[in-house]
Amino acid sequence: MKQEYVFIAIIGLFVFAYVLDAVVAPLPISLVTPYQYFTPQTVTRYPFTTVSIVVKTIGLFLIPLWLMSFFTISKLAKGAISLTLSALMQLYALQDIATNTRRLPLEWSLALALTGLVLLVPTVLYILAGGVHSVINLFKDPYDMPDDQL
Repeated sequence: MKQEYVFIAIIGLFVFAYVLDAVVAPLPISLVTPYQYFTPQTVTRYPFTTVSIVVKTIGLFLIPLWLMSFFTISKLAKGAISLTLSALMQLYALQDIATNTRRLPLEWSLALALTGLVLLVPTVLYILAGGVHSVINLFKDPYDMPDDQL
């Protein structure tokens, strides 16, 4: 898929999330951790807000993957970047909710926490692919040249 279409899809997700947030009132609940929201009772009590959080999560999840697609760096480096972003997102959401500072609306903090969790999936995949690639390179003959270069 062309990268312009992915960018437009990401923007569309954020516009859709903004429209959903404009329709419903802010969450009136107090949480200890962001993960406390993702219980069946809370998710079913606030389904519209849950959809908004999931849409924001998908958009936030796609942004780093889309940006890394522009750079030709190793898969291990992409895995390290994804892991760092995942940790920072989760730590920020934890701090924002635990200290009740609310620098971001609660919905965005919950989306950051969920994005941090979901971003662990490509992190593992990048690290595994980079590790396999490194192991394959160890067993290659450094003097082996393709037939067309002889």
